[in-house]
Amino acid sequence: MKFLSVLGLGFVLALGACTDPVAPDDGALFRVDVSGESFTVSILDEAVTREAERRIQEEDGVGIVIGTLARGDGGFNMPWSWHILPNTVQVADISIEVCDGRPSMVEADVDYWVDTVKQFCPWGGSLVERMR
Repeated sequence: MKFLSVLGLGFVLALGACTDPVAPDDGALFRVDVSGESFTVSILDEAVTREAERRIQEEDGVGIVIGTLARGDGGFNMPWSWHILPNTVQVADISIEVCDGRPSMVEADVDYWVDTVKQFCPWGGSLVERMR
């Protein structure tokens, strides 16, 4: 019986290690539009959240959302099978070209984007709204 308890605990710990350490409701959620497609990003950093809000109000959302990609929707980026890790999100005016694209491009080859490119930074993106 003790063995099964230890085995069960090990399974639970291993399962927890496979997910993001952030609950989906921990961050501010923003919708980002990229050439008619949209995705949702969760932002944990208060300064980045304020910058995203400022961009929406003062610059019509203009700004490149940048962050590290991970598999799964993260609990907030449905219907996509990927998300940007909330603790890596930044908003910038410029970025490198290799991570530029549309959400559907990431979806079409998630393994390549997550394992090789590692980041997403859609140049044509705009922060559209704060959802939460």
